[in-house]
Amino acid sequence: MPSSFERPVVVAQRNLPVLLRGLAGNPSAPPEVLVRLAAVTIDRTELARRRDLPAQAAVILAGDEEVKLRSELAAHPHLPAEVQIVLARDVDPRVRGRLAEGAEYFTTVGVHGRHFAGPLSHEVYDLLARDPEPKVRRALAFNRHLPDDIRARMLDDGDARTAAIAAVEWNPAPTARIAELLARVTGAFGRELLLLRLDGPLPAGAARGLLADIESSPADPADSEGLLQQIAATADLAADLAADLAADLTDRFLADPQLRVAVAANPTLDPRHVAALAHDPDNQVRAAVVARHGLDPVLRESVAVEYDDGSSGNTVAWLLTEDLSASDQVAFARSRHQVFRKTLAMRTDLSDEAVEILALDESFAVRLFVCERQRNAPGWLLAHMAAEWKSYSRWDMLAHKNFPADAATALARSDDPHDRVVAAAHPGLPIETIEALLADHADHVRRHAATNPSIPTDRLITLLEADETAVASGAATNRTLPVVTMHQVLDRAGL
Repeated sequence: MPSSFERPVVVAQRNLPVLLRGLAGNPSAPPEVLVRLAAVTIDRTELARRRDLPAQAAVILAGDEEVKLRSELAAHPHLPAEVQIVLARDVDPRVRGRLAEGAEYFTTVGVHGRHFAGPLSHEVYDLLARDPEPKVRRALAFNRHLPDDIRARMLDDGDARTAAIAAVEWNPAPTARIAELLARVTGAFGRELLLLRLDGPLPAGAARGLLADIESSPADPADSEGLLQQIAATADLAADLAADLAADLTDRFLADPQLRVAVAANPTLDPRHVAALAHDPDNQVRAAVVARHGLDPVLRESVAVEYDDGSSGNTVAWLLTEDLSASDQVAFARSRHQVFRKTLAMRTDLSDEAVEILALDESFAVRLFVCERQRNAPGWLLAHMAAEWKSYSRWDMLAHKNFPADAATALARSDDPHDRVVAAAHPGLPIETIEALLADHADHVRRHAATNPSIPTDRLITLLEADETAVASGAATNRTLPVVTMHQVLDRAGL
């Protein structure tokens, strides 16, 4: 006798659009199913967002008449070259602008991650740089992969704002062209961002020129505060060719209480000044000294600093990319300074030993990053944090391969529907718990329960045939749905 998924699927015609949209988001849908779905007259934005979108499906979507769909496709991080060209010539500037920007995106697959779109072809960059719509060229100027030759050409763009963005977003910005880049940027904030991206110290002469410009400007001093701090943090204070000028700049920065934090972070500051600032009465100054790259570890651990556990700014940029040995990881995991432990927890290459140390950290922020970023985060910590943390990353914690089934079951029985919906898709739930969630009074809980991969195949087919939209939709996105059943639904829709 044939099993349920071998017989024709019996679904109401009115439910077909719901099922088709569900299949478009099903993580197990194979390429041939996705290509068939690309030609369906339903909302296919979920399909356009798929990272595994086949090239053939992308070609179909790129020619669709819906601007919203083409715009969503243009934001896809890995488009085939032939589709890039089509979208770069799209009649709607919103589509061309989405393609040009190459904006970052996030994935939630058990470990929260921030990602960036891949580069476009040089031909597409060149085409977009000549786009007649300034908004498209401005979007292109933000693209992190924009080739240097295209960016340099955009510095002379007829639209002043495009030229300014092209200068500010040059990352890393070539110090040798700093005078030219500063000339394209107007406003203190834009110059501040530009200095943040310099590939080397700001020449002492250029620093002095910027200071003179600020002093002569009638603008509100508050507008220049960030720029002054960036000058103090990046100025070349060890320039042999301008020793007197560099010394004057150092004295000026150290004498200003508002700039002492910034100059304490300056990598060119004389070690004598660094040692003195390590004992500064200002906690922020001492924190800036501690975070310096290459600081003597003994000196670093001897400096007392208090940290705000809830501050999102307490991180050390260089530690995110530094090549660390296993012993280095352990040393930073045991540092007295929360800023290093917190930054280390944001990396995704930590050893089991480093993760074990950080999982017991006294800082909530450190433990949270362990749960959000580490693939080897311990289950007990994931369960503990998910019980306390109510933000978006609870989804990531529950989807984590180490999240314990008993903790998910407890959440599934909570009085709070937000807890139940978070727990509903966990593969470790007992079947009786899943059935209870499928009968929940909240439709979003029922929908997520129908996506649970532990549902037996025969039962899943009956859910797919349910009259209720929420349950049928969830069943269509269930990753255990047999491929033959997916094709049956498409056949039923006449595709």
